[in-house]
Amino acid sequence: MSAIESEPYLTAYWQTMFALFNPTTINTTIEKMPTHAMRTMMFVLFAFLTGPVCAQEKTNPDFSTDKNIQKVAGAYSLDAVEFAKKQFGVNLDWSDESMQQVEKILSKMHESYLATSPRPTDEQVMSFAKAFGSYIGEVYRRNHGAEWGLVDINGQKFPGLKTKFGTKFWPWGKASSRIIEGPENNVQHYYQILLTR
Repeated sequence: MSAIESEPYLTAYWQTMFALFNPTTINTTIEKMPTHAMRTMMFVLFAFLTGPVCAQEKTNPDFSTDKNIQKVAGAYSLDAVEFAKKQFGVNLDWSDESMQQVEKILSKMHESYLATSPRPTDEQVMSFAKAFGSYIGEVYRRNHGAEWGLVDINGQKFPGLKTKFGTKFWPWGKASSRIIEGPENNVQHYYQILLTR
């Protein structure tokens, strides 16, 4: 049995991750944070100021490249790598094949989401979705070429990517949907489809 299959439910981790972003604990936590976690926390504020971060695919959205989003997504992706190693004993290695491990982790998070009462808040889910969605985006960017930026859909902007072929995608939204809705939002299949576009 793999580390992922034997991992207990993540209720404590929902609470821990939310505590990192809870305004009442930021002052006491901030001095102990590694640099990438600090950037992650700062991006949470940015995300709240620029609009929703979870979107479904739409036709022909506008896109503007933003190098700052790429830096922050890089920091989030490092959080995912660290969390996967620490909590699941999984080494995410930035390969296309690592999407299988990401899918297994998000599957366990979905099980935990369903088993937790009361259910984790949207903010708690998004803390994980941003990390693992950024990892998905960064793996694609590093291996196949893409740019992070702001996608504009119906006048609302949120972080996403544009591939060198012009395909736009929103991995945070897919990771969030995987955690909340389940296997119909399989991120490994999502990634494989991206490779064909």
